Amino acid sequence: YGTHLHPNDTMRAVVIDRYGKPDVLRSATVPRPVPQRGQALVRTRFIGVNPKDVIVRKGKFKIATGNKFPLIVGHDIAGEVVEVGPGADLSEGDRVYGMINDFAGRAYAEYAAVECDQLGRAPSSVGLEAAAAVPLAAQTALQALRNDAKLRSGQRALINGASGGVGVFAVQIAKILGAHVTAVCSERNVDLVRDLGADEVIDYNQTELTNIAARYDLFFDVFGNYAFDRVKHLLESDGTYVHTIPSGRIIQDIARTLFRKKRAKLVIVKSRRSQLDWLREQIDAARIRVVVDRTFSLSEAADAHRYMETKRARGKVCLLYTSPSPRDRS
Repeated sequence: YGTHLHPNDTMRAVVIDRYGKPDVLRSATVPRPVPQRGQALVRTRFIGVNPKDVIVRKGKFKIATGNKFPLIVGHDIAGEVVEVGPGADLSEGDRVYGMINDFAGRAYAEYAAVECDQLGRAPSSVGLEAAAAVPLAAQTALQALRNDAKLRSGQRALINGASGGVGVFAVQIAKILGAHVTAVCSERNVDLVRDLGADEVIDYNQTELTNIAARYDLFFDVFGNYAFDRVKHLLESDGTYVHTIPSGRIIQDIARTLFRKKRAKLVIVKSRRSQLDWLREQIDAARIRVVVDRTFSLSEAADAHRYMETKRARGKVCLLYTSPSPRDRS
């Protein structure tokens, strides 16, 4: 399970014994992890579900995730610290949220031992359900916009996939950074992305993006369905295309544009407390709104994955481990 295990204590988890379809996800009793130096043991209340979880479950990244089973997948958690290892800078009872940086993750469980610098104190203005929806998606958006594209006030950003888990954060973060935002989504999500702050909205069923006349400083391809060569003409002379899904094609695009003004980049998200703290501040100041589409119980993880694979989720999908108090709900 990627961490030290307690020899006697157990916990409930959802594991896979092989890569494959959603049905490979099953409930199991497994050893409870023990927090090591610099780690906190978090009792999970809610878990964020991400496309990365689906990709890992399918085995598309097995070169990184390996073939040691059973495997606990998942990255986003929100809950309370119940134990800390030596040198930890969190305390028992802290309400935290964060993303486990391990490639496979180990979030679909009752407890997770996590490096403290991958956790932050949870926002106080929303419940843990909303907090669990933030870490991977919002940090992906933040790192793509601020770090990779270096988006600045007054620039123009196009966000393809604006109503999905990463997209809803990307629209809001781009506005916080002062950009003019064009959001791309289906007709049923137009009102949502406008409410989140988009200046313009394009319905992809009505308009072919490659035919539009506008030019952008950033093309953020959250959906990953436009190759760099198809949309590079939409970029300003020094514009940036940012992709979210590792592939041979995007690696080639990055290599051949490395020394060009128009560049292709791939955002590879890492959880950092400084970014979680920044996101918490934006959420508590009501500058970022968390959108949770629906929440499944942990035992319904397979159904959550099936829903994710429809690519019709508005905002984030979560898993619920324990019955929440009203304070924990969004």
